[in-house]
Amino acid sequence: MDRAGPPPKDKVEALKAVAKNAGVNKTQLQSLCAVNGLPKTGNKPDLVKRLVDAIQQCVARGDGSTFNTFYTSFETIVPWFHTFVANTGLLQQTIKPQPPPYSQTAIYPPAPAHGNTSNSYAMASYGVANGSHNAPKGVSRPLEWYNQQRHEFQFKPSVFYEILYRIGEVRDCERMSAMQQHRQTVSIKLRTSDHPQLNNIGNDPSLRIMMYCAAGKNGVQDIAFPHQSELKVNGGEVKANLRGLKNKAGSTRPVDITDSLRLRPNTYQNNIEFTYALTRESFYLVVYLCKTPTIEELVSRITKKIRAESVVTEIANKANDPDVVATSQVLSLKCPLSYMRLSKPCRGLDCGHIQCFDATSYLQLQEQGPQWLCPICSKSVPFDQLAIDEYAKGILEATPKSVEQVTIEPTGKWIEPGAEKVTVPDSAEASFVDDDDLYVSEVLSAANHGFSTPGRSTTGASTTLIGTPMNGSTGGTPSLARSSNNNNKRPAPEVIDLTLSDDDEPPRPVKRANYGLNAYFGSNS
Repeated sequence: MDRAGPPPKDKVEALKAVAKNAGVNKTQLQSLCAVNGLPKTGNKPDLVKRLVDAIQQCVARGDGSTFNTFYTSFETIVPWFHTFVANTGLLQQTIKPQPPPYSQTAIYPPAPAHGNTSNSYAMASYGVANGSHNAPKGVSRPLEWYNQQRHEFQFKPSVFYEILYRIGEVRDCERMSAMQQHRQTVSIKLRTSDHPQLNNIGNDPSLRIMMYCAAGKNGVQDIAFPHQSELKVNGGEVKANLRGLKNKAGSTRPVDITDSLRLRPNTYQNNIEFTYALTRESFYLVVYLCKTPTIEELVSRITKKIRAESVVTEIANKANDPDVVATSQVLSLKCPLSYMRLSKPCRGLDCGHIQCFDATSYLQLQEQGPQWLCPICSKSVPFDQLAIDEYAKGILEATPKSVEQVTIEPTGKWIEPGAEKVTVPDSAEASFVDDDDLYVSEVLSAANHGFSTPGRSTTGASTTLIGTPMNGSTGGTPSLARSSNNNNKRPAPEVIDLTLSDDDEPPRPVKRANYGLNAYFGSNS
């Protein structure tokens, strides 16, 4: 750009449009005024009017040199300057927009008619408000521009919370010295009328107002709150886990304060109070309007797949390894996190196992405390590394819901439990009988045979009949038993119990059995 001559008309209109656009926050306007020698006091409309008047004075004087200084300051301080002038077509020779330095962007709704780009300080939909680095209408811009103002930091992106718009200023939670009181409170005032973008919350339940906090002001930051802190909205305490998982950095979630706010009427002033104590480092508090997709939406975004053929090939290759003994393995169809049957079998692309976990359960766990570790092998599995296992998916579709596991053969084929049963022929049944069982069977057969013939004079038969009156089930008659015993009248042998020890009481003598007629028919005397 020439240093002399009157300012070009198209560039004059471009500077005025950018200065009036709501995407320029108050801090940027103050910097523009300070760089160009203008007072930086007053509110935002005063700063805008001051800059526009100074640009008009340059045009009236034909002072191209001073105008060049204005133009350069806008290029330096307003990050989206080139993108804006390129998309709006204000310049006759459109400046090619610079590519955003960060891949994650937030796309704004289409820009309105060209004549309305410089008339409003409040934008619709997910636009911008006072004190924020937000893009003008129709401009796509990096996420980091939302997260920085006078603090050059940004939060790690998350699939669960998409930052759309910053509400108000970044608040400092200064570290406390030993001489200070033990508690400090940071207050934030919020009215819907100051942030028209909040009007969309009632129509879109995925829009949430979230409280973020960082422990540093440079670079990418994890969400971290002071160790001793509490949050109140309109006098009521907000119950939230401000510490995350123990000794797990990056596991803290932003605090959703949407339900605690009063967004109607839009003039109602909400009071957000953050109290902290005994901190030796500085923290930075900021409120964002975020879009929170559901778990079902996130599961549907998992587009990567592990082909079933590749899983079979992997199993077969491991079985062909000469250093490994190939055996079958069990594949559980239950999620190790929820212990329910798998619905969306998923695992990491770098995982070396075929066991899967359920995608829904995994994402629900990460939403509560993001660690992004495989529950099976503990390898890092961020969202972009998740993949649906089509091999396990095919097994789930081919088996009833009652099946909890299958057997995987070294060839990669799977077998459902109970699908193949081993049948034993009748002729081979005797091969399973032990020789001892045969011997016992023969002894019992002989004993039963001897018991059925009470007339024998063998010792075994006498022993069997001692003290046992005959009945009809033994095959003998009482008269035969009485006749046999009356003729022989041999004393009954003593029974010795070998299970008793010497210290026990000696066994009582066995009573002789009375086989006389009186024993069965009673005495008449």
